[in-house]
Amino acid sequence: MNKRIWFHKYVRLAVTAGLLTWVALDTDWANVSNAFRQMRVEWWLAAVAMLVTTQLISAWRWQALARPFGFERKIRQMASYYFVGMYFNLLLPTSVGGDVVRAWYLDGGTGRRLAALGAVFLDRFSGLVVLLCLACIGLLLTPLELPAWIGWFVWTTTACAAVAIAVTPWLTRRGARIANSLHKVRAGLEKLRAPDLLLGSTALSLGVQAGNVILVWLVGQSISADVPAGYYWIMVPMVSLLTMLPVSINGWGVRENATVLFLAPLGIAKDTAVTLSLLWFAVFLAGSLMGGAVYLFGNFPRVDDPALAPDFTEVDHGSVDHRADQGRTRQHHSVA
Repeated sequence: MNKRIWFHKYVRLAVTAGLLTWVALDTDWANVSNAFRQMRVEWWLAAVAMLVTTQLISAWRWQALARPFGFERKIRQMASYYFVGMYFNLLLPTSVGGDVVRAWYLDGGTGRRLAALGAVFLDRFSGLVVLLCLACIGLLLTPLELPAWIGWFVWTTTACAAVAIAVTPWLTRRGARIANSLHKVRAGLEKLRAPDLLLGSTALSLGVQAGNVILVWLVGQSISADVPAGYYWIMVPMVSLLTMLPVSINGWGVRENATVLFLAPLGIAKDTAVTLSLLWFAVFLAGSLMGGAVYLFGNFPRVDDPALAPDFTEVDHGSVDHRADQGRTRQHHSVA
């Protein structure tokens, strides 16, 4: 298993290096540097503020989705976990490392690991569905004449997601071990069907994803990028989805190349596209550093190696946590 993990890590490192090299060799860095010098910082800071806002809304959504699983947490706790998750997303060589950390803190040594992971998964899932819907609506409403491949990409991605959603229950039933564990969270899943919860979480997801689109628009405004406002509703969801692919380290290289790819049909220079993608990443870097401050100065148990901390696939055997650090990990329930 360790050899496989290391192999995947080095493959991602190689892919990341290749993608970044591809961008670097064909970019006029003098123009990028000039764009940074002329950047209107107030617009970029507004994008950072928008990120903080979306994180708070995301924490609110996660709180609502975690409650049916029996997790009662204050919004301040959930927001703290969210920012800490962003911090670990930056540190770990995967885009879901922060999700594992969030689930670990939500579990808090109670032994409900699968339920905690389920709450995190549903939080992500809700955002993904709305993200795809925004891209489809943006494509339908745009007055721009776009290349056919953009439409094919949006609709194919949405169709693949719909198929994945449709077959998930079947795959769950096929996995005896997982199915045996799901009885612990079945009651929570039933509660999630409540119309008020579905509508509420969807509305919050809409606010989060709309905020993420506006965030990139603000970044574009900071460098006076000549990108129609409506096109961001297509580009941002698609680039965001591509960065989730487990092919590079935290989406590095993928984000830059995808931004260049989607802006090229509009005649946007590669230098401008690269600058936009770098400033976009810088916004999330600022948010991750905020999460680092929350983690370092908050009353949190330390996660020395989050990839090895909990095994969320094991069957729950009750409320007793058999980890050696059981007492220590429960301390975070008192975090204000």
